[in-house]
Amino acid sequence: MSNQRTGEESASNSSNKRRLLQGIGGLGAIGLAGCADETDDDEEESNGGAEPDPDAATNWDNYSVTELDVHDNMMSMDVAPDGRVFYITRGATFGQEGDGTARVNYVDPNSDETGTALELPVRITDEDGGQGLVFDPDFEENNYVYIFYTPTEDATEDIGESPYAEWYDPSQDEEHDGIDYSYMLVSRFEMEDDEIDADTEEEIIRIPYQRDLCCHLGGYLEFGPEGELYISTGDDSNTFESDGFVPIDDQDARHPAFDAQRTSGNTADLRGKILRIIPEDDGSYSIPDDNLFTEDQGYGDEIEEGLVKPEIYVMGLRNPYTIAVDEETGLLHVADYGPDGEEWDSDRGPMGLIEYRQICEASNAGWPFFHAYYPYRRYDFATEESGQPFWPDNLRNDSANNTGLEKLPPVTPADVWFPESSDSYVEAPDWVDMPKPGEVSWPEFPDGGSANTGPRYRHSDEYGEGALDPYFDGKQFIMAPFNDNWMGYITYNDDGSVDVNEFLPDEDFETPNDMEYGPDGRLFLQTYGPGFSGEDGRIFMIEYEA
Repeated sequence: MSNQRTGEESASNSSNKRRLLQGIGGLGAIGLAGCADETDDDEEESNGGAEPDPDAATNWDNYSVTELDVHDNMMSMDVAPDGRVFYITRGATFGQEGDGTARVNYVDPNSDETGTALELPVRITDEDGGQGLVFDPDFEENNYVYIFYTPTEDATEDIGESPYAEWYDPSQDEEHDGIDYSYMLVSRFEMEDDEIDADTEEEIIRIPYQRDLCCHLGGYLEFGPEGELYISTGDDSNTFESDGFVPIDDQDARHPAFDAQRTSGNTADLRGKILRIIPEDDGSYSIPDDNLFTEDQGYGDEIEEGLVKPEIYVMGLRNPYTIAVDEETGLLHVADYGPDGEEWDSDRGPMGLIEYRQICEASNAGWPFFHAYYPYRRYDFATEESGQPFWPDNLRNDSANNTGLEKLPPVTPADVWFPESSDSYVEAPDWVDMPKPGEVSWPEFPDGGSANTGPRYRHSDEYGEGALDPYFDGKQFIMAPFNDNWMGYITYNDDGSVDVNEFLPDEDFETPNDMEYGPDGRLFLQTYGPGFSGEDGRIFMIEYEA
């Protein structure tokens, strides 16, 4: 971004505000969201030849909603090839600590039969526990199910000394006495009939993290059409003491959890990322050649030196709690939660911004130096002085906590974003650049900091009763569960622009959290429950009955 000023210059002009997105009919999302390699043909072919009926499809009286199951602390779900809906629970309420039991439960939408397929011991600290599950694309042949969870302390093997031990001195930290360093785990299990056999567990990948301070684990699993397993991980950082702004505090006496430069902005760390691997039958995995840091991309020496992780597909994410892969194009869709700042700060950077991304290729989303479309400013926590904004096209990570490359890949802006506070969003410090050409308007999201993505729907004439209208073919379902329980969908237009519309606005779902559609085209919704309590999460079946 070209309009750079020093901290002193920005402070002296902080009263000069710039009106953003004025005259375009609403808040904004960057346009030109299409991907050059997107494989959609014409609308008739992509929706199986059926004729879309937009009027009927958006007449919300044409839908029925059926509650299928109720359980506490539901985290995510997947639909098995036989149509049963499986979901995983955390194992305890948010904020509890100790050991718990995550459960993989199921419900049959046709018979109402419910059951428990697996009970899994987990470690609980704030957001930890059971996180994600996904069925192998060849499940009907191999019976494989993949689960993301945090093992109990007794089951966790020593993974070595914290990488920050060389400089972080806990004796100088008045608040913490060290780092509780452990790992999260993605494992493969085998399922027979109604049961997942715990004895068949095969560890696939360990993801180190600290268990001292909340938050942000990510924890979602998705398969791509070529057998690639996508794994979302959060920045494992604390923003509560950053006044809602970015955690970039690398002072010697500060716990590393206050610095997301060590995770999301670190090319040698698996956190704050979307990982992409190809699981092999023997429990190992291979790396797609077009990941962000591979030998094919010119990083052979850096891999040997431990400066990059070849598993990384997308870096620079805060808490990508949900992801989705389009079964037709193979494109990845990511929803990333934003920080809690309700106003711009001329000394720190943008207010809380929440983002949705369509990922066309391996890339850097920018956190903690950047979020959605805007950069944060360098900030000296000892002197409380601001420096220049981070430059997305010439980004460097010089944090004391960084164990990877200093020079980072350029930042790719989000496709759609919305603010923590819409009233404050249109006011920005004068050092903030205007958005690039291609800006389009979109209906105003309710204020708040949450973002979840559902599937990108693909219609088939072979679907049965209750399937969504072909009007929704190619549209991506999204949710903002803590923003007035809002749900919507994104339309990706041929010219690269996007439209955002509300979905089932008259329904009163309590924190819609995850969506999938089944083999017959019916849509399933999982809710988390009221607030952060996780009580009374539900599975719903949504049927179109026009």
